[in-house]
Amino acid sequence: MSSPTPESPRRLWIGVLAVLLMLAGIALALRAMSHDAEVQANYERALALSQAALEAQHASGDLRAWQARNARELAKGGDAPIAGAELQDLVSIVGDLRERLQGLDADLPPNRRAEIAELRSTLQRFERIGRNGLLVGESGTPISRAALTGPAADIDRFEDSLRAIVADASARATAMARQAERLKETARYGLVGFSLITFALAVVLTLLTLRTLAANRELLERMSRLAQQDGLTGIANRRTLDEAVPVEFARARRSGQPLTLIMLDIDHFKRYNDKRGHAAGDALLRGAAQAWAKQLRPTDLIARYGGEEFTLVLPACNEDQAAQLVDRLRPLMPDRQTFSAGVAAWDGEETTNELVQRADRALLQAKKRGRNRTTIAGRELQATLPLENAGAR
Repeated sequence: MSSPTPESPRRLWIGVLAVLLMLAGIALALRAMSHDAEVQANYERALALSQAALEAQHASGDLRAWQARNARELAKGGDAPIAGAELQDLVSIVGDLRERLQGLDADLPPNRRAEIAELRSTLQRFERIGRNGLLVGESGTPISRAALTGPAADIDRFEDSLRAIVADASARATAMARQAERLKETARYGLVGFSLITFALAVVLTLLTLRTLAANRELLERMSRLAQQDGLTGIANRRTLDEAVPVEFARARRSGQPLTLIMLDIDHFKRYNDKRGHAAGDALLRGAAQAWAKQLRPTDLIARYGGEEFTLVLPACNEDQAAQLVDRLRPLMPDRQTFSAGVAAWDGEETTNELVQRADRALLQAKKRGRNRTTIAGRELQATLPLENAGAR
């Protein structure tokens, strides 16, 4: 079982960070959504408060104008009776102001609400006198102007309080509007932050995914190489050879070009292995395979068939050309070792095993004739001459 890689804790922490960022982004988004309702409520309250304060100022101005007219009439004609229409106007103005003050109660400090309650009480007395005057006027005895001077003086006394109340209402409305702007700004930043976090999370997850895919691809390629390569020599293994030969058969059949297979076997390898040791034997196999591979064409294939035996598959190459290639490979053997070779050209009909068996029989003929030589299948009696040192190995 493989041990965890050093990147595993790092990926775990990145995953935890990504989850935390996502949760933070969701929290910011929810907060921004809740701000929308709060902003809307504050705007509505500020608008209602401003409107109530403005209407209270207008109503107060109407009452002051009525008081001024009453004072002028009282100065001109003494304690003259008040007409019913004028009393009706007074009652309407006072009632309107009282209602406007009622609209200011909710969003003002307690001391201001107490002043409004006292002012409304005075207005109620004022309105009661006016209504009584209307009732009395209908019975034939109208109320005098002097009867209204007392409540009017109370109204004057609360004028400063009324202005302060209206100012407080305006300030409160302004504060609410500013708070609404701050909440809107917070919501905007929250949405921007959530977008950035989401983008960062997407980038992190994308990078992790790409990195994982790259690691998986590299692992698959490594596994594929291990499945196709011989672990000792680094060239193709027997499995790759078995898969490649039928493909070359089909290509040769389509192109009409020859296809030749060579079996190579290092001479007296067991003796060399016993004398020099297994490490030296492995080095000999590895050095020979790598040196031979450099002499081949890109379309050629060299594979380790097993032990000290190798196979070459040569497309578009006849028997004589293959034998010449073998002669070029002999000087490349490490430590002046020799090998024997059997060459067989595909007849266009035989199977992979049949072709390998023919090349292997030619190889056995070369070994029987003293090693360090090449035998072409079908020409066993015309084997190529050995090298000068053939008898030395």
